[in-house]
Parts: sequence; structure tokens; C-alpha cells
Amino acid sequence: MNRNRNDWEKELSEAPLGIGGFNERTMRKIKERVTVPATRKSRFQPAFAGAMVVLLLVSGWWMRDSLSGWFAGKEGGEPARTDAWDQEDVVLKIQYYDQASFMNEFGLPFVVRHPNAQIEVPPSPESTDPENYKVWLQQYEPDLLQVPLFLVDSLSKEGLIQPLDAWAKRDGFKLDDFHAPVIGTIREAGDGALYGLTPYFETYALYYNKSLFDRFGITPPEDRMTWNEVLELAARFNGQEQSGQPIYGLATDRGMSPFELIRSVGQADGLRLTDADLNPTIDSPSWRNVWDKVTSGFRDEWIFEGVWPSSASDGHISMTDLYKADPFLTGHAAMTFRPSYYREDVFSAVDQIGFRDEWGIVTQPVSSDRSDIASEFSISMVYAINAKSPNQDAAWAMLRYMTGPEHAQSNRSKHYRALSSRPPASESNPTTGESAFYRLGVDSSAVLRDEESMYRPPNPSFIQSVLAAGEEEARGTIMGSKSLEQAVDNLQKRTEEIVASANATKEERKENKQ
Repeated sequence: MNRNRNDWEKELSEAPLGIGGFNERTMRKIKERVTVPATRKSRFQPAFAGAMVVLLLVSGWWMRDSLSGWFAGKEGGEPARTDAWDQEDVVLKIQYYDQASFMNEFGLPFVVRHPNAQIEVPPSPESTDPENYKVWLQQYEPDLLQVPLFLVDSLSKEGLIQPLDAWAKRDGFKLDDFHAPVIGTIREAGDGALYGLTPYFETYALYYNKSLFDRFGITPPEDRMTWNEVLELAARFNGQEQSGQPIYGLATDRGMSPFELIRSVGQADGLRLTDADLNPTIDSPSWRNVWDKVTSGFRDEWIFEGVWPSSASDGHISMTDLYKADPFLTGHAAMTFRPSYYREDVFSAVDQIGFRDEWGIVTQPVSSDRSDIASEFSISMVYAINAKSPNQDAAWAMLRYMTGPEHAQSNRSKHYRALSSRPPASESNPTTGESAFYRLGVDSSAVLRDEESMYRPPNPSFIQSVLAAGEEEARGTIMGSKSLEQAVDNLQKRTEEIVASANATKEERKENKQ
């Protein structure tokens, strides 16, 4: 294929070096926590960095024969072979956030290995609503789709995406090498069949400062502790100090409010704010028990809720400033409940702010009734093949690379922040390694319900309204302006009102469509 080498510069020219102090990988992780963006935003890239990127890419292009030998061997676990689709030029259209990000993450090594392939990323869909998405799908006809987990059911039932089990078996693509809950959850979305794969997933764990536990003579946490056990352990640090500064038993994720911690604790025990029909279930003995323990921790200050640095006038927040404000990374929190990608923050803090304490990771807190089930687990996006694509073989080759062992190992060697859907084969240090994130199973049906509620709430403000009401009541309890009973009763009634309003809005929309 005769391609102008300047095409590479065009494809990668939008790759950002950093926004607001966060590197491109962190920003992409933030993107994955929200719905598919409607438009691509232009970004400024310094000329020197752009020149370096182009230089690397041009070098890769001219050295593609030798690099092909480097990439040759196994692609996703099956024996190397010459694919029929790879003998002619092919334009592979792939749904992704933007062209530059895809080329950085997946496209470049794939095209080096398959030089007849050209990658195009169409404009992003404006909505994840199934009907609107199908209109976008018909208009742009991508070969490889990037869809929220909940959309798999609708697309598969209409025959719009390709089942993968037969292809995986044919090509020796070993699904058993994936983290079982990842495959199981995608199968749950496809009514038992596998209609997509994902390179990454996200979960939480309990990080602990072993140095602090040793210093105060307290036994560190273990795998599969309940939240009751974790909170009791955290309370043992109440009143402790070091260098004139308080020691907190537990610190939460940046931006996690007291009410969000209440939700997480309740969720681990199988509690939900509403049932399947959106009837509030907050006013119950189980929720009151959770509410009491968490708000007591904030009120007595053995759970940290400090002030995080705000953005400067230019919107910039450096990672160093965030690390310095983090009590766990400054040796003033015994435990912290954080996402999987926080592990890389701990490694970075060693270099950036001199964090030297011994630390470790255990599984996230679990329910006493289901000690092998993680309640915090999510799959941001599933990649599926368009059933009507004329380039299904090429799309399948790309999907195998995106989710294959080579890509997973490459990212691990670079300390990539996202958690691979493939467990590590081995670890040099199990205490601080990734293995804790792979030790628990999941309730796939619950994961699917949570994903759907996030992307398809009764109305756009439903979740935000419930969170705002819960936060107001929780803070009233912490400050002492409301009793526990008053706060829980108020939230039950306010949630009933929010649900009624949401249902009315939903009915109104139905009538307007008729």
C-alpha cells in the first residue's frame, strides 16, 4: 500500500502530553468513567513532542520489516499465520475516543505488523441510548465497536454484533487465560454467549501501610475482611499521632464523599438504595447500622476527609500536589480504599515525594455471606465486531491484539495504570503486586444492573439528585444537626419524591414519542 508518511503525523498530531497536570493515560481513564463523548476536542501539542512522535512513527514505518519480526510469533495466543485479509489493502474503521489515542494505544504496533491495514476512527456517537446508537451505527458502519456493557444485550438480540465463541475456538484464542469474572460478565450481558472482549476492567482494593501497623502494634488487614472488620480495625488508630500529625485509620478515594462510602459499605453487604422497581429501601435496620458506623468514623476523625488541592486559575493540578495532600502517601493513613490504578500512584509517590513506608494490598472488603464476591467491579467498554462488517477477519485480528497477552505484558512492563483483563503470570512481590485484584469473583448480574443504572438512569439527574440528598443527610449526622434516625427517614422520603418525579418524566417522554 502506498501511503504518505505524513499521514502518521496527521493521525498522531492530536495526542496530548498532559491536561491539567494529568498525563494522557490518566485522562483516558477519566474518559472511561463517563459516557461516550459527543465530539472530539482539539488539543494543543508542543512542537518538540510532536516531532518526536512523528520521528518514532516514521522510524517504525521504514523499519517495519524488522519490526514485523519482533511482533511476529503469537498474536493473542494462537500460532502465527498469514491471514488472507492481510494480502490486500484494508481500511479498518474502529469506534474509539479519538484517532490519536487509538494509534498510541493499539494502532501503531498492529499496523507495523499488518502494513496493508489502515485505521480510521469515525466521529463518536452522541448518545448511548440504544435507538440513537443504532442510527449512528448505520450511518458510520464501523468494523469494531466500542460499547457500554449494557448495550451488548440489545445489539446481540438484533443480530448487529458477531458472536465470538466459535472464532476463538477455531483460532486457539484461549478464553480461559482471561480473568474469569471479565468473561463471565460479558457473557451475562450476551445472555450466555460471548459478543465482545475488553482489554481492561476496574476494581477496588484495600491498601495498607505496614509500617504504621507495625509501629503501633496492630495486626494488618487480610484478604476477604468484611467492612465491619475493616472499620473496627481503622477505629483502633483513633487518637494516634505521628510527628504532631493525626494518624487516620482509613482514607477514601479522592472525591469520595461520606455518603458514597456509606453506599460502598452497604453495597458490599448486598444492600441497594432502591429495589429493581426503584422503590427506596433505605429505611431499614441494615442501612442504619452502616450509616451509624461510617458517620461515626468521620465525626470522630479516624476516617479522613481532608481538603484536597483545588485547580489553579489555569485548571492545572500537579500530581505532586495531589500526592502531598494524600494522607496515605504521606504516611498518615493506615489504610485506604482505592481503585486498582491507585497502585501506580503509590509507585510514583516514591520518586515524587519520597514515600518510603512498607505497604501492601489486600482484597476489597466483602460480605460475610459472600466472601468471594467483589462488589466494586466494572467494565467501562466492550469491543464487539459489527455483524455486517465486510472486514470481520481484520476486526477480529485487531480485537485479538487489543486483548491478547502481548499487549497486556507490554503495558505491565510500562506500569500502565489500567488493570489488564488477563491476570499476571507471576509477580516478583505479591504483597504490592496486582494479584489482590484478581482474587475475588463477581456477581455478574449485579454488575450489569449497576452499569445499566449508570448509563440509563430514569432521567439524567436521578442519580445526582439521590447522591445530593444522601450527602446532605449524611453531613447533618456527622455535624450533629440531625440524629441518625432523622437522617435515614429524611433520605427515604426524599428518595421516594425523586423516584416519583423520575417516573413522571419517563411517562411524559413516552407520551411525547407516541
